[in-house]
Amino acid sequence: MLTLDAVWKSPPNHPGSPILQDCSYTFEAGLIYAILGTSGTGKTTLLRMLNNLVDVDRGRILLNGTDINTLHPSQVRRRISMQFQTPAFTGITVEDNLAFARRYSQRDQVDFQGLLQRVHLDPACLHRPVASLSVGQQQRVCLARTLVTQPDVLLLDEPTAALDEDTAERIMELVREVSAAEELLTIFVTHSKAQARKLGNVLLELRDGKLQGIA
Repeated sequence: MLTLDAVWKSPPNHPGSPILQDCSYTFEAGLIYAILGTSGTGKTTLLRMLNNLVDVDRGRILLNGTDINTLHPSQVRRRISMQFQTPAFTGITVEDNLAFARRYSQRDQVDFQGLLQRVHLDPACLHRPVASLSVGQQQRVCLARTLVTQPDVLLLDEPTAALDEDTAERIMELVREVSAAEELLTIFVTHSKAQARKLGNVLLELRDGKLQGIA
């Protein structure tokens, strides 16, 4: 469970135009939430706040009742994983990137090849340079990397924005599959209402500083 408790947030360059205004909302475990909003409404900033990459101005964000500001950053990264719109990698190979995520894990051993299979990638990709993979494959690597720490929450920032329609559909199906198998609380932001309706169990819109339900 992830809770926004009376949260306020304004962008540094527009202090008079808050992204969130006294916003309270609770995301329940085991559900997929789709957050819609036009460009510039602060969807990405919201995700970064939920991952404690950006501070709130006022209010609290609670993970299972604990203020995430009281947790060590490594605890937050382990329990709340975020996948960005543009794949970003550390090191050269797929294995390098999965090994980097293992730093935040409490597990000494992680079955990297098994993780690749879980996201429908050939385990032989483990030793390939990530730069040699297609964008769709890179997004699958990013998804595998988020699972290394066995998180409670998965945050997705428009992960299909750079993909063609067929590849985007497969990635959405994979997110749905992984979220169910891992019993994750998944929150993704998108500008596409069609994608939101396909993937989300709960549809929300970020508008006027509040998260508002969409029928």
